[in-house]
Amino acid sequence: MKTRVLLLALLLCCIPALAFAHPGHGHTDPGSWRHYLTEPVHVGLLASALALVVSVVFYRRRAKGSSVAG
Repeated sequence: MKTRVLLLALLLCCIPALAFAHPGHGHTDPGSWRHYLTEPVHVGLLASALALVVSVVFYRRRAKGSSVAG
């Protein structure tokens, strides 16, 4: 239960409405893919989302491995 609440809280932090989006932010075209891969605000969000996915996969595999071995 704690894990689900934590994951829900982390996912809610990724809602675009909470981002610092405003007209004219960044140095690249806001409609391009390069904008999302090079601007620090977006890179941080992508890195956080990737870390979340990796940690969930890691802990699920770890939990499966301990239940099978035990």
